[in-house]
Amino acid sequence: MENLLIKPVESRTDLNRFFNLPRELYKDDHNWVEPLRVELNKQFDKRRNPFFKHGDIQSFIALRGNSVVGRITAIQDTHYNSFYHGQIGFFGFFECINDIDVAKLLFKQAEAWIKERKLKEIVGPLNFTMFDGFSPGIMISGFDNPPYILMSHTLPYYQKLVETIGYKKALDVLAFKMPVQQELNRRIVELAQKVEELKDIKVRFFDPKNFWHDVEILKDVFNSAWKENWGFVPFSDEDFNEIVKSLKKIYIKELVQIAEVKGEPVGWAMTLPNINEALIHLNGRLFPIGIFKLITGMRKIKGLRLWGLGIKPEYRKIGVDAVLYYHTLMEGKRLGYTEGELSWIMESNTSIINAARYVQGEEYKRYRIFKKDLT
Repeated sequence: MENLLIKPVESRTDLNRFFNLPRELYKDDHNWVEPLRVELNKQFDKRRNPFFKHGDIQSFIALRGNSVVGRITAIQDTHYNSFYHGQIGFFGFFECINDIDVAKLLFKQAEAWIKERKLKEIVGPLNFTMFDGFSPGIMISGFDNPPYILMSHTLPYYQKLVETIGYKKALDVLAFKMPVQQELNRRIVELAQKVEELKDIKVRFFDPKNFWHDVEILKDVFNSAWKENWGFVPFSDEDFNEIVKSLKKIYIKELVQIAEVKGEPVGWAMTLPNINEALIHLNGRLFPIGIFKLITGMRKIKGLRLWGLGIKPEYRKIGVDAVLYYHTLMEGKRLGYTEGELSWIMESNTSIINAARYVQGEEYKRYRIFKKDLT
C-alpha cells in the first residue's frame, strides 16, 4: 500500500479524474461503452439533479503516485430510509485496478462516510438509486456482450474484490436476450387476443401531444406496480420527470404502450432503441464530431431494450402482461428491429422470467447487488 492515497473528490479537476478512470481500465475491453460525459456531469451536478434534494454523496479517488487507480461514491438517500424506516447507505461508481489493497482502502473510506451518518448497512452498487442512471449491480456473467442502453458493464474481477472485502449477495438481477423478428408463440398470440376481447383491454401508444398527461399516467402506474419490488421507493414528481426528460430524446412513441381497462390505465411497457450501438463509437463525447456520429449511428440501430413493464397489482392476473408483450413485439417487428434485451429483471420475479422465456428469451447476463453490515 506504499504511496497509496484515498482523496475525496472536491474540485472540478478531481471529478474529471474520477470520470476518466474507466477509460484506462477498459481500454482493452471492446464491449465497454463509455457514458456520455454530458450526462455524467448532469448526474453529479447538485443544482440539476433532483436526487440531491433528498440525498447526498461523497466520491473518492485512489491515487498511487500521480495515477488514479480506483474510485467509489458513498451515497445517502434520506427518501429511501424514510420510506423503509431504515439506516442504509449505498455505494456506487466503483471502478478499480485488480488490486485488493486499493479496493480495501476505497471501501474503508466509503464505509466510514456512511457510518458517520449513523447508517448501519451499506448496499450497492447503485448509481445513485435503483433507477438513476445505469443499472445496479456488478456483472457476474455476460462479459462477452456489449451492454444495452442504460445497462452496466463491469470487469470480471470486481466480484472477487468485493467478496474478499466481506460483502455478501443481496440480490441478483438478470438480462434476457431475444430475437425480435420471431414467429410468436401461438399461445401468446391467442391469449393476448382473447384477453383483449374478454377483459376489454385496449393498448394505445404514448401521446406526444399530451406528453405530460401521459407522463403522469406512467408515474402513477409505476408507483403502484413496483411497490412490492426490492428497493422500491415511490418517485417524486421531480425525480420521475427528470428520468422522463432524459429518455424524451430517444423514445419511440409506438414502443411506449399504455394498457387500459374500460378507459382506466392499468399498465405500460416502455421499450427503448439501443443507442449504445451508436455511443460505442463516441468515446463519451458528443462534440465536436460525436453528434454527427450519433445521428448517423441512430439510423442503423437494430436492438431494443424493454426498459420497463409494470401492471397495477389488481390487474396482474387477467393477461395484461401478455397483451403488452404481444403489441410491443408486433411494433418492434414492424419497425424493423432484429434483436432485443429484457432487463433488468429481479431473480425473484418468476412471472416476468417465465414470460421472457415464452418469447424465446434466454438469460445471458447476471448482475449482483451486494450488502455489508457496518455495526
